[in-house]
Amino acid sequence: MADVYNYRCGAIARDFLTLVVNPSLDALDAQVKHWRESDDPVAGFIISDLSELIFKTRMAFCLSIQSLWEQQIRTYLAGCQQELGINPFPVSNRRGANSVQTVYWGDELNTVFERLRDIALPSFTSFDSLDLLMLVGNVCRHGDGNSSVRLWRLRPDLWPDYHNPENKFLLSALTEPAPPVQSMQIPREMLEDFVDKICLFWEDTNYIYEESIERKHPSLEARLVIRRAERAKGIRYGGFTTSVSTAPSE
Repeated sequence: MADVYNYRCGAIARDFLTLVVNPSLDALDAQVKHWRESDDPVAGFIISDLSELIFKTRMAFCLSIQSLWEQQIRTYLAGCQQELGINPFPVSNRRGANSVQTVYWGDELNTVFERLRDIALPSFTSFDSLDLLMLVGNVCRHGDGNSSVRLWRLRPDLWPDYHNPENKFLLSALTEPAPPVQSMQIPREMLEDFVDKICLFWEDTNYIYEESIERKHPSLEARLVIRRAERAKGIRYGGFTTSVSTAPSE
């Protein structure tokens, strides 16, 4: 039933992007455009303030998307554990890592996922982007620190001023392991990709569930014929190889 209950997860993430994130960022972009076309002498100051607001807003939305995804995956795994009656713990020697809600994202949660679903979470095509989402979200939450250093090494392009080869002086003057988080820029395309990969993950888990049903209704079998063809062509779905657990009959 945990697989059945997650059918709306992708749609919720998509609605958050289309109904909340995009309209808000569009409104801010429209304000910037208005003041750039204005002859008002204070326009430059207003644009500067708006740029700062856009920076903070994108960080806040990234953190919201990360929170949405993390709640979804942990709720799903908690449901799987309760229904299957499997105890996937311990997953590490860390004190307190004894529940779905307390394991850390990464090796600990990956182990829980694989023990409950017989599938390696990193084998999902969406995993790399979702792993990045968790990292960027942590940087947005905590600011400068270990996560920002790791992100700088992984995605220096998120600091365009420092990544720009024409700004060698700025980079040479950097005394910390990573540029300040206040200089980080999260592109709108990145937020859209994060949501897209959340949707892809839930589409894939739904496909695995439907394939695992032993006695399939003819309408389901007909739908799966189409989805198998789409996956074979690389349309929308990820290309992982997995064995699936047996699910109840439909």
